[in-house]
Amino acid sequence: MKRTLFFILTALLISFQYGYSQEIPEGAVMIDENTVIKDESGNKVEMFKLMELMNSGEWTMDPVNDEEGNLLYMQLRKATEEEKKMMSEMTTSGNSSDLIGKSVPSFVMKDSNGNLISAENSKGKVVVLNFWFAACKPCIAEIPELNEVYEKYKNDTNVVFASITFEKQEKVDVFLTKHPIKYPLVSDKKEICDLFKISGYPTNIVIDKNGNYYDHISGGFPQIGHQISNSIQNALDGKEPIVEAPPADGIMIDPTSTFKLENGEVIQFEKAIELLNSNKYDILPKKENGKEYYLLKEK
Repeated sequence: MKRTLFFILTALLISFQYGYSQEIPEGAVMIDENTVIKDESGNKVEMFKLMELMNSGEWTMDPVNDEEGNLLYMQLRKATEEEKKMMSEMTTSGNSSDLIGKSVPSFVMKDSNGNLISAENSKGKVVVLNFWFAACKPCIAEIPELNEVYEKYKNDTNVVFASITFEKQEKVDVFLTKHPIKYPLVSDKKEICDLFKISGYPTNIVIDKNGNYYDHISGGFPQIGHQISNSIQNALDGKEPIVEAPPADGIMIDPTSTFKLENGEVIQFEKAIELLNSNKYDILPKKENGKEYYLLKEK
């Protein structure tokens, strides 16, 4: 059985008022590799360690600003029970196994060219939805692969595409100058994001010809285009959807995993993700002297 690669590409969104939100509210803070993070002792925390702590579900962060409201650093602290619950709900919401085969909600929207896309006029067709926002790095990273999928099926009248965001059209126009998206675009549609209960970005959904969830992929990972393309073709062919159980059948990697190159060099999680996203490397589970690690082998 082909193994599936699962790993965490986290866009951390923190704000005092909104907590972990599917919408990017005014005043929210987007964390990236340049943001200074401090632990409870005031020591700087590297991104590698930060991802490990945040993935535990036990920690959260608060922004510390100067007098003018500019961000100085993010302060790590133990999460409250309510915050832990919210984070847990976000994590479990990406589990597609509960959705596959169930009917999608009835939807109606128009793309930027005025074309109507709805549950009604897409009956008997395969519908491919992509949910994103402009500051989401994993969303940006997968665009080239999504564009390849679109090019493959754009002339198939039995496949309908839509790239959906809650961002205003003005912001989308600026974003597209740097990151062209070939899917038909649907902007300023928070209500559609809410309708599909999108709580993690990016999220890609494939709907079969009967209006049921065929595939539901939340989070960014290498070769996402390959999975979406396979799901489209299988849905067109009327095949049953495949629901995989990641812990049993997949490779589960996280910031604590050990990664090596073919020359034996040990690399950090961030570098491993960078190489995997290049689509130039395969990942293979290995064991040496009783210790497990992952080998990144050039294709």
